[in-house]
Amino acid sequence: METVVRYTPLCGVGEDSPLCSLLEIDDYTILLDCGWDDSFDVALLDPVLKVLPRIDAVLLSHPSPAHLGSLPYLVGRCGLAAPVFSTKPTRRMGEMFMFEACLAHQAVSDFAAYDLDDVDAGFRLHPRWTELRYSQKHLLLPPAAPGATAGEAGAAGAAGGGQGPAGGGIAITPLPAGRYPGGAVWRLTLLGSGQEVVYAVDFNHRKERLLNETTFTTALAALQPALLIGDAVNGLAPPAPPRHKRDEEFLDAITATVEGEGNVLIPTDAAGRVLELALLLDEHFARARIAATPVVLSYTIKTVLEFARTQLEYLGSEMVQAFSHKRTIPFTFRKLAVITRLEDLGAIPGPKVVLATLPSLDCGPARQLLVDWAAAPRNTIIFTERANPGTLAHALQNHVAAPGGEPLRLPLRLASRVPLEGEELAAWQAGKEREAAEAVSRRASGALDSLPSLTLTSSTHLTAAARLAAAARLATSGGVAATPSAAAGSLARGGGGGGGAAGSKSAGPLDQPLRSCTSSISRLVRDAATGAIVQQLGSGAAAAAAGAGGGAAAGGGGGGGLGSGSVSAAAKRAAEEGLLMDGFEPPQAAAYPMFPDEDAELYVEWDEYGAKLGKEEFRVPMVLDAATGLGKAAGGGGVDGMDVDDGGGGGAGGGEGGEGDVADEVDEAPTKLLVSEVQLELRAALRFFDFEGRCDGRALRDYLAAVAPRRLALVRGSPQAIAELAGGLAADLSDYGSGVDTPGPGEVVEVRLAASHVAALSEALAGGLAVRTAGQYGVAWLEGVFGSGGPAPPLDPITGAPLLQLEPMEETEEGGGGGAAAMAAAAALAAAGGGAGSVFLASAGAALTLSKLKAALAMQDIQSEFMGRGVLAVYPSGPGGETLVVTLGGPGAVAGVATDRAHVSLEGPACDGYYTVREVIYAQFGVC
Repeated sequence: METVVRYTPLCGVGEDSPLCSLLEIDDYTILLDCGWDDSFDVALLDPVLKVLPRIDAVLLSHPSPAHLGSLPYLVGRCGLAAPVFSTKPTRRMGEMFMFEACLAHQAVSDFAAYDLDDVDAGFRLHPRWTELRYSQKHLLLPPAAPGATAGEAGAAGAAGGGQGPAGGGIAITPLPAGRYPGGAVWRLTLLGSGQEVVYAVDFNHRKERLLNETTFTTALAALQPALLIGDAVNGLAPPAPPRHKRDEEFLDAITATVEGEGNVLIPTDAAGRVLELALLLDEHFARARIAATPVVLSYTIKTVLEFARTQLEYLGSEMVQAFSHKRTIPFTFRKLAVITRLEDLGAIPGPKVVLATLPSLDCGPARQLLVDWAAAPRNTIIFTERANPGTLAHALQNHVAAPGGEPLRLPLRLASRVPLEGEELAAWQAGKEREAAEAVSRRASGALDSLPSLTLTSSTHLTAAARLAAAARLATSGGVAATPSAAAGSLARGGGGGGGAAGSKSAGPLDQPLRSCTSSISRLVRDAATGAIVQQLGSGAAAAAAGAGGGAAAGGGGGGGLGSGSVSAAAKRAAEEGLLMDGFEPPQAAAYPMFPDEDAELYVEWDEYGAKLGKEEFRVPMVLDAATGLGKAAGGGGVDGMDVDDGGGGGAGGGEGGEGDVADEVDEAPTKLLVSEVQLELRAALRFFDFEGRCDGRALRDYLAAVAPRRLALVRGSPQAIAELAGGLAADLSDYGSGVDTPGPGEVVEVRLAASHVAALSEALAGGLAVRTAGQYGVAWLEGVFGSGGPAPPLDPITGAPLLQLEPMEETEEGGGGGAAAMAAAAALAAAGGGAGSVFLASAGAALTLSKLKAALAMQDIQSEFMGRGVLAVYPSGPGGETLVVTLGGPGAVAGVATDRAHVSLEGPACDGYYTVREVIYAQFGVC
């Protein structure tokens, strides 16, 4: 059956525009990246929203917003539920990228494209996210039938032997791409036909401190991909200077500035190239005696570094060797200071070299530092990557200094958030009290059906600090929430030691099940909108036990989602009597019910001293008055009269083991936005050094040509860069008959792959193969006939269907395979043109030359002589017999030596001597 592959760019065709494209393989639809630009304009996602219901899977190649920026919006706001595939660093670093962008935009505007809840929903709480290691194959399940659940689709795929699109399914494999931690080149193998589709964008051919170079060309050398999708961002870039020379010039510019008592601002990203720059600056300042301090300033940098330390397998060989030989812990800086607030920069004395977010300079700490430092001529602004058009960084990078030395003056909008004070704060508090009173009156009047509307979402009440702390704990433990509800319960508890890694997909070796769940209990949570404390039940009927008598979850029990449905009389009676479960009668000696939540598995973490305990274990349940927001200990105090701080979080734990970087989960103080217009006067020096981590134009062309795809699609780049690269690759791939396409937005590149047959080699045929070494491959000539495989034919390991079997050709009475059958096969091959494209492979490290061929013929007592340049006359029967002519020519031959694309031909009469000479050539060099 013919397989149809369609590739459609949805966006990401222009220069440095976000990448998002659609790959359709038969009935299976894959979204390749889902980027967004710095403007976060929802209108740019219109092409994506039109195809959103058809998407069966999402493949993410890099963690930057240009590759996954719209994922929080698509998942949190548009309901994208397709499974997502990436490496682990792409998921974790991508979350930090989007976290940083959201916080930076919210600090200076009423940012509404997405919020922190959408980031959690798209990354941390996504129930169908699969993290793959490099070179790990994963079989995509077939798309679910209309109305079928994900479990039914998986069961159908298992029952059908994994059959899916393209006959036998699609196997996806991430390969190292360089540039970003976890960056991947995706290799999609169509198991039914054996063909491959490769998605290779933003890869790096140079080894760096942080990462190794890409290796996807080596992995793809054995088979020509049917389709390769690449980018042309650096199609016109000149060859990059050596790494050490670029680093020296970069550090010399910094040193000259700080020695002149100036500051250096380096706008950079949140979780990608900043790590490479941080390693370089720390190494330089630790070695050089400079009275300055390098600083990295970002909201999320501490969480980024915490996770990067745990992902040594994705880092480069330099980092691995430093850890293995010197026991150097990754990203433990000797001189580099790490801060998360702009206010902390004032405590650092002397000149400063600051890596600050964001690179666009439209928001973030870098924008404020630019305003503060731009007017001083002794300061320097260094850009390490090209900015997108329309940003402040792009305007500065394209600025040409005036001849008279006049500074650049730009009108600039500055915005900041300040806490509410005085009458504004009082009005805000009065509004919250009115909302709380209305909520209490609704519950008192029996409007229990409105209770779910007061229930918090999985993480609405978490502050930014609490979210970052949860992300750091998740990065350290390596656990992944199995379901949104389980992860929400874990986050709401703040990672307390008693709760452990509840709902974690892979518990650690010391995590043991504490006990099985039997039913549901309630918990008290704070409403983010009203500030009121509401009761949340795990499952079944939702009992609204408000006011006095309402209990809290005890002993670290989790909180599930609020149930729906009507409230039974027994539930109301239980609420009036202070019970937390319908129909449960506690023992007389029991102080509180001690039943866990059935919606979340409870785990406890163990160490060499026993179970790990947090302060939640010692917290006394509170009876909270929702109308006033005041709380009293149930019974007047803790055990033995000990007062215990409740953490101020409305029943949510505030840390794990008292760590200082884990903030209590309280509502943030109300703020207002102050906007001012200023005149930016730029007198500081502007410099640019290329630390983007992309291939230059020459390397990009060489790498794509080395893969030699049968069809190549180039996107993302300026029209000049795309045209230049497409023209060069069309010439390089002309010998392969490859086509080069440059599709625009919405244009379809279609590739039709003919059906192929999978056959197994019989033991007799496989044992008689004469395998010769040609470089890193083994080459053998194979002749056989298809057979049924006998009464028990071999089965396809993918589809489970019976396979055809290749049997040896029957020998004739004359012996060997040179009889009528062999001649018929040879005639059929010649009629089909099968021998016209033979490719000779020299031995490892050797070149095919006529001199070597002449020596090989002499060893077989066959005379030969040179008749001209690149022409060898061979006399297999002696000087008086027939004459054969061997020519070595073509565009890849120079002075009788074959290079990359030489053509070798043997001409002469079809006699025994012809086949003897041919066998000498085969034996000397091998043929494929």
